Amino acid sequence: MKRLLIVIGVVLLAGGASAQSKDDPSIGSWKLNVAKSKFTPGPPIKGDTRSYEVQDGWLIVTTETTAADGNRTGVRFAAKFDGKEYPQIGRFAPTVALISYQPVDKRTLKYTVRDTTGKITSTNTRTVSADGKTMTIEQKSTDASGRPVVNVELFELQYSVRLREPGVR
Repeated sequence: MKRLLIVIGVVLLAGGASAQSKDDPSIGSWKLNVAKSKFTPGPPIKGDTRSYEVQDGWLIVTTETTAADGNRTGVRFAAKFDGKEYPQIGRFAPTVALISYQPVDKRTLKYTVRDTTGKITSTNTRTVSADGKTMTIEQKSTDASGRPVVNVELFELQYSVRLREPGVR
């Protein structure tokens, strides 16, 4: 775990192309609207908050999710939108996964999450609305039985550092 935190530190300090921009529409704090989200086959998670910030050209992501059973999960990581894999570090359990981002346009990006063996655990599309007040994440994966899982999660902007004002609820 300590080694992984050192890797994250090195990643944060390293320079490179594809620096993230402070005008990225995802920058800010977001809260899941469970009632407007769809979890197939379910059950729905109880909550999810996530924040996105830019530091020295890196996108810093922090998440905290409350699962259907009440357990908390979450990750914190730094990444760029360059298709390379970056480690995700668990915040409440020693989980590690690899994430890679690929931009589609200014408001949409696709990302893939792999376990440490390289197996894809989910493919995702994240889109911020034109008015910047909502963000949708469509996640495709399989459950432990191999059945397809498709979650469409709707997040509402809580606070945007970029705009320096609270989001409209």
